[in-house]
Amino acid sequence: MKGQTGPALQGRVIAVTGASKGIGLSIAQLLTAHGAQVIGGARDVGGGKVPGAEFCSLDVTDEASVDAFAARCRAAGADALVNNAGVGTFKPVEEITPEDYRRVMDTNVLGTLLTTRALIGHFRNRGGGQVVNVTSDVSARTFATGALYTASKYAQRAVTQALAHEGHAYGLRVTEVRPGMVDTFFGDTRQGEDYKAAWLRPGDVAGAVLYALSAPAHVRIDEILLHPVVQDVAY
Repeated sequence: MKGQTGPALQGRVIAVTGASKGIGLSIAQLLTAHGAQVIGGARDVGGGKVPGAEFCSLDVTDEASVDAFAARCRAAGADALVNNAGVGTFKPVEEITPEDYRRVMDTNVLGTLLTTRALIGHFRNRGGGQVVNVTSDVSARTFATGALYTASKYAQRAVTQALAHEGHAYGLRVTEVRPGMVDTFFGDTRQGEDYKAAWLRPGDVAGAVLYALSAPAHVRIDEILLHPVVQDVAY
């Protein structure tokens, strides 16, 4: 950025959910590389080792776990939250079970609500902050076998936009990052498989998050939509 000196996020403290692998781990690595202190939360923090990042056990579907994570973030002076934790199940409508529904909706939607809710008062007291929700390019479209997953992403998009309206009065900047196909472990697949060679990398999505978080204070990045060029054009 023009006039910027030193790392773009120097002095910032940023909470990241789903931070132990894939996109979340790349976000933690990139943000710390640009000067931020990261408080990373994940169910399994065994592999979470990033200089400048602290990893905490976090189940975004459990209020007590979220409250403990949020307390650590408040104590550290967090000024931003990246909601990245997410899961997916892809089945025809006739095969979706209540267990499938609860797993996907509790993680993707309830998890976003609980974690954000736990830090809103903190951000308001600070006079503002940032929330970046990593959703999907299917937060505004759907496809066969995608009913449950896309419903959760539509809901995350609604939560994101409502929060943007609510936070506007006290300086909360809210961004939705909507990636297309990304080469991760998502959907119980393996990272690095040949058919994913031209897909987005986790670092591409992390770069979008960094862009939103490092915008000048007078700029609000409402939405970022990114795709690999091999993916059909979609909005």
